Amino acid sequence: MAKQQVKMQKELGSTEREIRFDSLFSMLGRIEVVQLVGAVLLLLVLIYTISEILSPFLVLGAIVFVLYPLRRYVLARNIMWLSIVLFSLWFLNSIANILAPFIISFIFAYMLNPVVNWFQRVGVARWISSLILILLFIGIVTLVIFFVVPIALTQLEGVLAAVAKLLNEYREMLWNSDFIRILERYGISAKEIRSTFERQLTPRFEDIVKAAVAGLGSLMSSISAFITQIFYIIIIPFLTFYFLADFPLISERFQKLFPRHTRDRVVDFLGKADELIGHYLRGVLLVALFQAIAVAVFFSIIGIKYSLLLGLLAGVFDLIPYFGLVAILILSAVAALFSDPPILLKLAFAVGTIGFLHIMEVTLLSPKIVGSKVGLHPLLIILSLLVFMYFLGFVGLLIAIPITALILLFIKDWEDRRKGKLPQYRTPM
Repeated sequence: MAKQQVKMQKELGSTEREIRFDSLFSMLGRIEVVQLVGAVLLLLVLIYTISEILSPFLVLGAIVFVLYPLRRYVLARNIMWLSIVLFSLWFLNSIANILAPFIISFIFAYMLNPVVNWFQRVGVARWISSLILILLFIGIVTLVIFFVVPIALTQLEGVLAAVAKLLNEYREMLWNSDFIRILERYGISAKEIRSTFERQLTPRFEDIVKAAVAGLGSLMSSISAFITQIFYIIIIPFLTFYFLADFPLISERFQKLFPRHTRDRVVDFLGKADELIGHYLRGVLLVALFQAIAVAVFFSIIGIKYSLLLGLLAGVFDLIPYFGLVAILILSAVAALFSDPPILLKLAFAVGTIGFLHIMEVTLLSPKIVGSKVGLHPLLIILSLLVFMYFLGFVGLLIAIPITALILLFIKDWEDRRKGKLPQYRTPM
């Protein structure tokens, strides 16, 4: 009997919560409706007069204050939730700079978590393995900043100087060639052509070069400004250590944020996402690191200029399917042309090395390290790369594949549930 009463009360409560917002006016008299409309108009006037001191905090508080007593109506609840979502987006965007070290630290912790889990399974405490990994990471970053980056920047300056020298040599060769004599034979003044070239084309090229150098200088100044924020540089290793040491606890607390009736579903989706995205990201980063080291070593052995810079670019471009391979092939061929004789042999070696490393990656490294869990069609990969590049630039090229795979995973999970295929729930790493 008691259970039936509780069931009836729940049914009545759910029925009351589904009352439409338009039934509110049927419950009020005409005088009350007039008063309510007048109060709303006066409130709008008041908001307009104090608009200079308004903030999203006050607006959200006012919305919740007005609509919370009417929360049993569907429209009122939807407005409150929409306001909370919009306020959350504004709040996260406002504190993005503050959240940046936390986000970076969490990504590092997520990538290193499987290593700490392995140490934990063999009997090493999480805090010890986390500390060792953080110290090793700090050492590697220090070596890169003080040894690799200066050499790469020096080689980049050499590339710019070589391009400028090549253009000057080509221009001098053009003016001293038989082509100019042929033009003069047909009554075309070489002096006028040269004057037009120097007056029109050369300044434009110089503007392009100056813009590129200015952009590079702006980038370097931005990097310097970031480095000057020493607080972030110091705090990221500490945050990563705490994230790593307490990663299972953080994951458990995050799962408890969801209601009980949806928690199993969220846990199952997070487990699939971790298995897909985490495995893919760790795999492609290892393969890209191998590509960077291999290109730098092979090019330096054969005597191709700018080998270290090309190695770094090969590692970055390896994260971009299809387009990255074409880009590093072109850059390697150009670098071989700038190298010392025999140029043709070095050109063939550069192109052959990139092709051989790509074949090794496709046939050996990627199946073993990355696996085939992503399973995106080549047309979908190219489309996602173009779309993400259009909206997010170069960063979009780096995150296009994992984000697209995650979206497809969500769609597949939704389709399975729609068809009644209930999965076996799992726990994410």
